[in-house]
Amino acid sequence: MIDAHMHAFPERLMTAIYDWFRHIGWNIPYDGWQAEELFDYQNQHGFERFLVLLYVHKPGMARGLNDWLATQVKLRPEIVPIGCVHHQDDVEIETERCLGELGFAGMKLHCAVQNISMDDRRLDPLYETLIRYDRPLIVHAGTAPDDYTGTVGVKYFARAIDRYPELRVQVAHFGLYESESFFRLADEFPGIVFDTAAIDTGTLGERQPTKEQMKEWIERFSDRILYGSDLPFLNGEASNVSKVICDLQVEPSVIRAVFEENARRFWRIK
Repeated sequence: MIDAHMHAFPERLMTAIYDWFRHIGWNIPYDGWQAEELFDYQNQHGFERFLVLLYVHKPGMARGLNDWLATQVKLRPEIVPIGCVHHQDDVEIETERCLGELGFAGMKLHCAVQNISMDDRRLDPLYETLIRYDRPLIVHAGTAPDDYTGTVGVKYFARAIDRYPELRVQVAHFGLYESESFFRLADEFPGIVFDTAAIDTGTLGERQPTKEQMKEWIERFSDRILYGSDLPFLNGEASNVSKVICDLQVEPSVIRAVFEENARRFWRIK
């Protein structure tokens, strides 16, 4: 199995992120877990490979975080590394370094955390470098679980993808809460896929899609949905996300595609 959406950071930053989630009232079962514990958890639960996503909230941090992740890959080859860049740094140079020198599989953009909309022209060098390397972007572009900066939403995503239709992009969290609008774009742009990160009730509350909605989405895009847990930043257990998918009673071939085959093909994981 492949988890196409998890996070890990150096200890000091990881602790600060846990503190932030605790402050907003989330009950994270993995609160305090550091990178090694999270990687061991993935191994113990049958994940052969897992994408480790970084993100950065202020300029000057990305290079150090990317170097940290490159070191983790040397220790844990099951990691598929996904780099980060801040729009106030030299976006082209750091993206080039991640994809070239460090050999990362792709890049991560968290529009809410970075307080930037996806159509901001400062991100153009990110998209252009990804396209040149033919590597994907993972983007938190939807409004779930809360649009606290006003920089997320399908309208910004659509403007960016219209400018860069060849961009290969994994939309996090099913694109919630505007999933149907994201899916309509995916019908038009074949390079768009989705992950299932944090689709459990604990994280989404009453705004979690119904079982019928999720089953229809997964069956309609059975070759373009990738399992992602969002470990460890969940208001509940990571296994709850797996359970939501397995309880949909879709065909076994669809389950295999979601939990491994789609990620292996999209991310070119050997």
